[in-house]
Amino acid sequence: MRFLVRALASVVMLAANGVRADTGAAAPVADALGELVYAGSAQDFVAAHGERALVMGYPDGLEVWAYPLQLLSGYRPRFRVAGQVASIDGALLLRRVEHHPTEVVRVYVGPDFVVREHLFVPRQAAAAIIRYEVEGRPEVGIEIAFRPALDLMWPGALGGQTIGWDDALSAYVEREPLHGFAAIIASPETIGHDEIVNRTRPAASDIRLLLMPRATAGAVRTATLYVAAKPQSLVGPADLRAWQTNLASSEADARAHVAEVRAQALQIVTPDVDVNRALASAVVALDAAWVCSDALGCGEVAGYGPSRPGRRPQYAWFFAGDGLVAMQAMLAAGQYTRARDELLFVTRYQNARTGMIWHELSQSAPLIGWEKNYPYMFVHVDITFQYLVAVEDYVQTTGDTRFLAEHWRGIEAAYRYCLSTLGATGLPEIPADKEGQNEQDRLRDDIRLSTLWIDAAGAFARLAQTAGHPGQAVAASAKADRARHALGAHGWDEARDFWLSGHTLTGEPVHSERPDASGVLLQGVFAQTRIDSVLDRIASPEFQTDWGTRSLSANAHGYDPNLYGSGSVWALGTASVAATFWKAHRPLSAWGLWRALVPWNTLDSAGHLHEVLAGDAFRPEMESVPEQTWSSAALLDAAVRGWLGIQVRAAEHRLAFAPHVPDDWRMVTVRNVIIGTAPLTLSLTRDDRALCLQVENRGDAITVDFNPALPLGARLTGAWVDGARAEFGAEHHPQDDHARLRFVAKPGSTSVRLDIAGGIDIRVGNTTPAIGDADRGLKIVGARYADGVLDVDAWVTSPERTSFTITTQWRPERVEGARIDALGGSAYRIIFQVGENRLRGGRGHAVIHFAR
Repeated sequence: MRFLVRALASVVMLAANGVRADTGAAAPVADALGELVYAGSAQDFVAAHGERALVMGYPDGLEVWAYPLQLLSGYRPRFRVAGQVASIDGALLLRRVEHHPTEVVRVYVGPDFVVREHLFVPRQAAAAIIRYEVEGRPEVGIEIAFRPALDLMWPGALGGQTIGWDDALSAYVEREPLHGFAAIIASPETIGHDEIVNRTRPAASDIRLLLMPRATAGAVRTATLYVAAKPQSLVGPADLRAWQTNLASSEADARAHVAEVRAQALQIVTPDVDVNRALASAVVALDAAWVCSDALGCGEVAGYGPSRPGRRPQYAWFFAGDGLVAMQAMLAAGQYTRARDELLFVTRYQNARTGMIWHELSQSAPLIGWEKNYPYMFVHVDITFQYLVAVEDYVQTTGDTRFLAEHWRGIEAAYRYCLSTLGATGLPEIPADKEGQNEQDRLRDDIRLSTLWIDAAGAFARLAQTAGHPGQAVAASAKADRARHALGAHGWDEARDFWLSGHTLTGEPVHSERPDASGVLLQGVFAQTRIDSVLDRIASPEFQTDWGTRSLSANAHGYDPNLYGSGSVWALGTASVAATFWKAHRPLSAWGLWRALVPWNTLDSAGHLHEVLAGDAFRPEMESVPEQTWSSAALLDAAVRGWLGIQVRAAEHRLAFAPHVPDDWRMVTVRNVIIGTAPLTLSLTRDDRALCLQVENRGDAITVDFNPALPLGARLTGAWVDGARAEFGAEHHPQDDHARLRFVAKPGSTSVRLDIAGGIDIRVGNTTPAIGDADRGLKIVGARYADGVLDVDAWVTSPERTSFTITTQWRPERVEGARIDALGGSAYRIIFQVGENRLRGGRGHAVIHFAR
């Protein structure tokens, strides 16, 4: 059970060819296959995942799972060298970690030998394979210590387990007779093992194996350990021989699968290699979260992290809300079949009586009476609202009206459940035995649930219209309108100039200033002056850090930078806020928020994003899970729907493309944009005089709404489609200008050019924190241009970060509140002049007048 922040998710992928050193905890390297490989710190969390098994942990010990069973924990290698009595603790020799999409390699360096430990899980087997390669000094033995487990995932438990040695298998065999569970820990290179004997005073709980690597054709000596389970029967010699024989093909299968996922998913190429790799790695991370259970089926798990007391891995079981976020990520990647499979998995366990969508499903559920005996499955009221939004997204994106028809009764039931929660105001109230999105406080109503209801009612209205039920569509639209009116009338905290978080069970208002309901600012609920005021605050250091958005204002009562839901920084919440800023036409703030998530990609388990970081320093929060599925999904969501502004409507044969390309980039390429079954490639380039789009369409003709952001203050002078003049328009906002052009992308190639004159490109350099760093980057609050004057508001949190750059053909005449340095050509540096108060930063305000 966890603090749930609402965000929709989309997915991106690319093939990244070039690499460079990264300033974070892990540096990217490339292998011969061009895979996403990272060389990380020896202290990294590591995990090798398959659909039915998992090996994971930190240097102090690994654990192995064959779902739903934990097979062992506390796995640690030591090394024995001929001529020395004492073995060497592997943790002392661990020097680096290589994170591959299909395996993890940990490298141990001794005084005259090197050991490479390969952690690998076959894609569809309930087994983990740990292989050692030894180079250098001969006769290096590998001593393995571990604690046997053979127990169910939380909250299940088994009794009566036994463990013994089997000479024929060269393995320890774990058994549990009641359910017939069994597992082995086997190695053909075993030369010694602890005896399992009954003692009045038992020895240490660890069991040890001694492996002696064998010589191969080359200079490398190898030893391999197999940890595996087999339902209702014992793993036998034939199974071991098959794994040994098929190891190379299993590894090849895993690599081929990842390559196929990457080749078929949406691909994005930009000038920023770190951005490219983070997005591509997020796609692989989402695929790694796909888990299969014979009893439950296949779906996305919420992530991976070490077990806590009670064999509770974090979070290698199913959450419907997390799965819906991941599902929408798959939609944006064009992975429609996998998205449908995930939606079907969530739908399968809908409560047939109430229509409610479930929250949490342990992999032990079939063995322990999960729904009947535990309170967790249907505890969250908000998931049903989220479900309606996700279903509508799926149907509109894919055009799969067959799914809508087949599951209409369940969709109606989910909508009726949402209706059952509405109070007298037309806004939802949380039933006494349920929880909303905020698990930390018991509330009667919550603004996040209210905003989600507005989205859900609107989504159901569109679904009903598509399904041929216009009366239901009209009624649902009216419910959404009533909720907007009620929230506008009762949802504002005048004293704090912020939305009201909700009410307690006794009706007292809750005044916590949390940014996770920022979507309400896009729903037509509040006046524009209120919207602007709140966005200004959220863009400030009160909420923002160099690594993301705090979950609670730093000025609020109860703020604690180390609390899970009251001051820490969530990737999910940060991405959602960034998407809000893009949709509110504040691209500079949006880009700064989203780009702050990219260093998370190499913070711990390289290629994956943590669940939550501290609010005062760039480091994981103490409860955080190192591989969090919805963090990867959220990174991609904001990139696709906010930064790129991509929206697919397959049934209408329509694509929206409204990119906000950072001002210092000259190109972006997006491949595998799937409409129906056909992929498109969008290649965007720009210079000082034109913005060009090349569309390669391998399917039927589609309508494209091309609405790119322009340099601030730029003027459109012409539009061309395949060399012919085209009608165009412009859309002006205080901080954002867009072109508007609609054209038909016919099969084959279509070329578009927008001619532009003037304008200002604004660039704020990326601040990439090192682990442990405090906030120090410049925070742009707003940038407005009108009548030859550029007005920029910002917060300066460090004397080392006081400037931004502009590029323009216009000549600056004078500047107020800042100093201007010419950088050559058309580039200028603007340096803020701020006060002496550095404790909470200083407010910078620069006004630049141009001669035109």
